[in-house]
Amino acid sequence: MSRAMADAGTRGLTLIELVAALAIFALVAVMGLQTLSGMMRARDRTGDAAAEAAALARALVLLRSDLKAAADLPFWPPDALEPEPPLLDLSAEEGRFALSTEARAVLPGAQSAGTERVIWRLDRQGGRLLRSSWPVLNPASGAARTRETVILEEVAGLRMRAYAGPEEGWIGGWGQSPDVLQSDLPRAMEIVVQSERYGALRVLVAMP
Repeated sequence: MSRAMADAGTRGLTLIELVAALAIFALVAVMGLQTLSGMMRARDRTGDAAAEAAALARALVLLRSDLKAAADLPFWPPDALEPEPPLLDLSAEEGRFALSTEARAVLPGAQSAGTERVIWRLDRQGGRLLRSSWPVLNPASGAARTRETVILEEVAGLRMRAYAGPEEGWIGGWGQSPDVLQSDLPRAMEIVVQSERYGALRVLVAMP
């Protein structure tokens, strides 16, 4: 083997070859980082979408549960001279409605009898759907009412309608008109929640 051939076999990389190799490695690393970042962003978007879907499902299930548990029982606010009707629809005026419910599960030691007065309210300024309740239908003081809980966000509207029968049809403002028997519940109730993200969400429940 000649010396020239030995020198050629043992010489290292030239500076140009080294720079080219580093550039290739850097390019591969950048491409890998971009792919990883894209996957992480997609995972975050999927997680956010799943959380939003779960919150929406919980809100609709809770709303439907309240409507199905509606009871033909008046509610006596603290220090009131007259009771409120079982269902009071103020959704058009004040963005809220209230209804009496019964047959609810009661935890051991809880100061309640399985009846509640549930209030759903739209926070028009904050775009939030809120829920609170009285654990009994004749509370002794305002301290018995629970704090409002945020059920759904990005809400633009809340509307209720009640079905009185074939002649009257669907009525808004149930419990306010003297022409409607306030001691009775309607035959059906419809709630429309106007979501900024999902559009109109409709819950319809027929009374037994």
